[in-house]
Amino acid sequence: MGFFTLETMQAQLSPGGNFSPWVWDLGLKAEAVGADEVRVRLPYNERIARPGGVVIGQAMMALSDSILVLAFCERLGRFATMATISLTTNFLRPAVRQDIIGVARAVKVGRTTAFGEVDIFADGSPDRIAQTIGSFAVLPEGVGGVFKPADARGSR
Repeated sequence: MGFFTLETMQAQLSPGGNFSPWVWDLGLKAEAVGADEVRVRLPYNERIARPGGVVIGQAMMALSDSILVLAFCERLGRFATMATISLTTNFLRPAVRQDIIGVARAVKVGRTTAFGEVDIFADGSPDRIAQTIGSFAVLPEGVGGVFKPADARGSR
């Protein structure tokens, strides 16, 4: 069994979780968690769209940044405070008035640095609309305070 269940992963993405309140406002929905990847939905709403309904890149990059942290913690089997070193997203095609699905994979997780990738899809399509690669610093325990270990399994 992995570190997260769907419920504990969702708790991290929801109000009261360990991400910032503006991330909670995105309404991210945990859909799958496994040793190799995590899958999260970014529900469409007008606040994350340009006129005409095109989903903005900033929302997709926030999705990628957030779910990479979850994928790294799943791989580590523990909570770790992380800081983004680099995050590069290539946008391949637009999504219009559609939910966005992010599938994150921890490619390599070391003692001090983690590398991962996210494939981004418009709901219902097998074709990627964007791809993100990122590197993160894995900070020493007690530094940064992004995650509160007592909340790991939903105990508050």
